[in-house]
Amino acid sequence: MENFSQRASRRKPKFRTISALGGDIIPAKAFSRKQAVFNEKAAQYASQGVITTPGYLRLESLCPTAATSVFNFNTLDTSGTKTATERRLKLSDTFTVTDISFYIGYGSATSNAPTAAQYAGQQLATFPNPNLSAFASKDDELEVLYNGFLQLRIDTTTFLDSIPMRQFYRVGTSQAKTGATGGTAPTQLAVGRDEWPLAMYGRNELLPTIELNGQSNIEWSINLPNATDCSGASTYFTNCVLILQGFLNQGAAGVQKQMQARLRRS
Repeated sequence: MENFSQRASRRKPKFRTISALGGDIIPAKAFSRKQAVFNEKAAQYASQGVITTPGYLRLESLCPTAATSVFNFNTLDTSGTKTATERRLKLSDTFTVTDISFYIGYGSATSNAPTAAQYAGQQLATFPNPNLSAFASKDDELEVLYNGFLQLRIDTTTFLDSIPMRQFYRVGTSQAKTGATGGTAPTQLAVGRDEWPLAMYGRNELLPTIELNGQSNIEWSINLPNATDCSGASTYFTNCVLILQGFLNQGAAGVQKQMQARLRRS
């Protein structure tokens, strides 16, 4: 016959735990895709001492004052020169991408060479508003960006063949520099900024998720249908901005490489 402690033990809820260096973790129930991805990464890495946290990468490619057909982005922290607003992947980490956003960055600059302060103060547009001084007489050329496609190649494998850039295009109801009246009509101030009704306006979910490894050769590129000068109007610069949201796995680069090697041997 069961005693009290045996009955209590039988009634105790069972939890599926994740093994970690500091002790087992009880994961939160996955009521969303992102929680499910987080639980998966924790289960994959926690036992190796890897910490998984929400994070983002921000990659930028300045539009040159010459016709170009491809915009390439440096992803790794050690590649090329980082701008003041970029956030790149460290060689020891991996990053699990769940969402991608694209914006046209713009601001004042001399000779299309923005300073760190000018990069830091740049604004982000979800479409080339022809009423903005930075896009004056350049909006048709900038539309070419949205008729191209985004591609991702890692080492020798193309993981994203072609995401249409048009899916990042957002034109809100309220647009900067519109709505002003004069003359005999009642005075009405112009709209100060383009509408931005949602968090990360210009964001799209990425399915399936992709994990970027800091020890790999990662090549993000925007491919245009025709070589075009996408630079800003005089005294301004324009900048292609990719923001990748998801989970940063700190110190996971070597761990993931080892897992891949084991899978290839099995």
